[in-house]
Amino acid sequence: MQIREQGRKIQCIRTVYDKAIGRGRQVVVATLPRWSTSLMPSEDGLVQLTDAEREQLEAFLAQRRADAEESNSRYTAMSASSWLATLAKSIKEGQQLRPEQAEAIWQGMGEVAKSLRKAGYAKPKATRKAKPAPTPPAPQEVATGEPSAPAAKPVRKPRAAKATGNSDAHQTEGGQS
Repeated sequence: MQIREQGRKIQCIRTVYDKAIGRGRQVVVATLPRWSTSLMPSEDGLVQLTDAEREQLEAFLAQRRADAEESNSRYTAMSASSWLATLAKSIKEGQQLRPEQAEAIWQGMGEVAKSLRKAGYAKPKATRKAKPAPTPPAPQEVATGEPSAPAAKPVRKPRAAKATGNSDAHQTEGGQS
């Protein structure tokens, strides 16, 4: 039996030999909605399928279901960071959550952190905030070339005098300093 997706349907096609034309011809024996992932017992068109054809159709649908789950997992992993960023932005902007929603989010974040650790992805170290860049010169400074206000120099604290351990080491051979 052949299984073909045609439009919004999955067609189960059987090839039967026709003596009149001297060759096989294809006959659609059952159809399912295209988005089906399992056989429903109430499917009327499936009664014409043999047991072998039914098993083949079940294997086809199981493979489609596995492919869909794998594709969904891949999409979820690829888009998780953007969803988290969107969630954070929404909460910062004042989106109200019910207590059970907030609890579910906290629990989910904990599970994600645990899964990342078990998978071997190290938590990145927090980066320190950089010092603010110096402000660009005011438009008057650029035009005249002179600063509009004198810039204050940073004041350095004087260093404490170092203690010289042995004063005899600095004397000359004659015993005089």
